[in-house]
Amino acid sequence: MIYQLKGAFRALGLDRRIARPFSRKIIAAIALGAIAAVSTVNLHIFATSEPAIAQGRSPAKLLRTIGDNRYAVFALAFSPNGKTILSGSIEDTIKYWDTSTGELKYTLSVHLGDVTSLAISPNGDILASASDDNTANLWNLNTGQLVYTLQGHGEAVKSVAISPNGEIVASGSWDNTVRLWNPKTGAAIGILSGHEDGVKSLTFSPDSKVVVSGDRDGKIKFWNTADFEVVRSIDAHDQEVNSLAFTPDGNIIVSASADKTLKVWNANTGALIRTLRGHDFQVYAVAITPDGRTVASASDDRTIKLWDLASGREIETITGHDKSVFAIAISPDGKLLASGSNDNTIKLWQIAQ
Repeated sequence: MIYQLKGAFRALGLDRRIARPFSRKIIAAIALGAIAAVSTVNLHIFATSEPAIAQGRSPAKLLRTIGDNRYAVFALAFSPNGKTILSGSIEDTIKYWDTSTGELKYTLSVHLGDVTSLAISPNGDILASASDDNTANLWNLNTGQLVYTLQGHGEAVKSVAISPNGEIVASGSWDNTVRLWNPKTGAAIGILSGHEDGVKSLTFSPDSKVVVSGDRDGKIKFWNTADFEVVRSIDAHDQEVNSLAFTPDGNIIVSASADKTLKVWNANTGALIRTLRGHDFQVYAVAITPDGRTVASASDDRTIKLWDLASGREIETITGHDKSVFAIAISPDGKLLASGSNDNTIKLWQIAQ
């Protein structure tokens, strides 16, 4: 079933340093990423019994290829049960896939610009999508219907997040603000102003009391969702903060940056714990396994790396993408990792816990 709600207008904003030719072979930037390449999209599934490291651990193995996407994908999100994965595209669409069969369930099409970020509510009923058309949308995932269009940002919306309690949607924009919304009504709750550059990344603390934003200037801000005040601000990176992720206990937050590093922070104090180095080019995305032990990162160097959070040791480098890897997502059970690349593929990997 396909829901084509309206419009095939193509946004012309090129803020991710993406060259957009008039050809329909267009480059991709995934999730919170940037940069470029060309081709069409398939989705591949991989499996491994345990992470591939030098001391006898097996590398990932391809299980299947899924997909009929014609264009590169910007964003990925797993459903709470891990049975489906959603992808957001440069062709302004969102696609809903069955992870076990590769079947395309339906396509959502209403945005008038690239879909830059996706988030799913804890109960799996609501999808939030962000777009270069300056809006965020809320969708009913049970019906595929558009519920609300969240309007108010003056520039492209680059990130969206839903609080773990399901009560707040946050959107971050190139207009330097974070906006908070009520997902039940679509009403604006508040505007978080204080960034001096565009907001690139967002995440909520596990208790939903804090939303954290990263910007193009390398700064990270912690905001209290009750009074909208800044809890702390960190000069975190030399370049833009592409992605953020909390550990399940809320004590640690990890940031990924265009400066080629990931940084591990004490979320309660803002103190730097360690810097993870190993990628050759900028790091576009970060995710943390549900047990809080492993960090996954995706980079312009075409690789995905797994890191031991406690020690900072690199566990595994996953290769297979032909071009930059822009997005990653980890399934709620921690067994699957999805990666998206500007080689126009999405790959699913089974990772060891």
